[in-house]
Formats: sequence, structure tokens, C-alpha cells
Amino acid sequence: MTPILLASLLCALPPARGASPPAVQAPQQPLDDGEIRERIDTFMRTIDTRISPDQWRALGTRGAAILEGMAQDRTLLPTRRAKAVVGLAAIGASTSSSVLLSLAQSPDEPLNVRLTSVLGAPGVVPAAELPATLKPLLETANDERVRAAAADVLSRHGGCGLVRAQASRERDPLPMQRALQDCGAK
Repeated sequence: MTPILLASLLCALPPARGASPPAVQAPQQPLDDGEIRERIDTFMRTIDTRISPDQWRALGTRGAAILEGMAQDRTLLPTRRAKAVVGLAAIGASTSSSVLLSLAQSPDEPLNVRLTSVLGAPGVVPAAELPATLKPLLETANDERVRAAAADVLSRHGGCGLVRAQASRERDPLPMQRALQDCGAK
């Protein structure tokens, strides 16, 4: 069940920033607040349609502010909150890092929100700071699936030493197997 959950979350996340150059497009007009809210509402209502990172980025920092509120709103369904986290990771606003990290670290948050926050961290945390930022989560998260997600992210962002050290401390290293395999390939 855990591999399926992680795979579905990985598919939902946009690729890391800088992964491919954006296509050349005509300059777009800035959106007003009403248009931003309307687009967010449309994005939140989609079920089978993947929202591209460029569509999320078009919302800008004003859209990020709205999505930050949605991600933290415990009255919303966890799936909507997780989708807001995906949008925040794609937009990459500097203010979103504290939101994603607090969601990832809170044992009171639903698992899908926590996992999506961990997997979205590379979108909002500078690459040089990512290992130090995720290390406490890797070492102290109460849920092995959250630790495994942190290991997965770290294995792709220069944290293989941390992953190997944590895997040796785990009672069952199986959840960290994928991250260890990624580290072994490097």
C-alpha cells in the first residue's frame, strides 16, 4: 500500500524547478485577484486532469498566498489540501517553505498532506539547504512513511550520507530501500 501511495504522490508532483527550459510563450497579462481565485477553484475541482507546473506558476505569489491558506485549513478535505501543496511546490514562493515544512513535521496532519509536503519541499527550499532542512524530519518523524519520503527526496538532492545513516538506524530498512537504491546509483 505504501509504495502505491508514494507512487501516486510522486506522479502528482511537478518536476523539480530547472528540470527543463520553459517553452517560449507570448507574455501573459497579469491576473487579477478574482481570476486567480477562479483558477484555483477550477484547479481544486479537477479530478482526472493534471494541472501543469506552468499553470500553477501563472498564479504567482498572490495565488501562493491563497494556496498557503488552503493547505493549512483543517476544514478542507485532505485531498484538496494536498493539491494546494502541489501548487505551492510548483509556484516555488519563498514564503511557502515554512508552510510545507510545518505540514510535513506535524504528526496531526493527514498522511497524504504530510507526504505531499515532503515531496514538494525541493520546489520551495533552496537546493543547498534541502539536506539540512529535511534531516530532522528524516531522523525524528514518527511515521516511517514520512521518513521514507524524506529519504527519497534526499537521495535525489545530495543527501545520500543522511539516507544511509538513517537506514542503518531503522528497525526495518525496507521503506528506505528505494532511496538507498537511488543513492547506490550515484
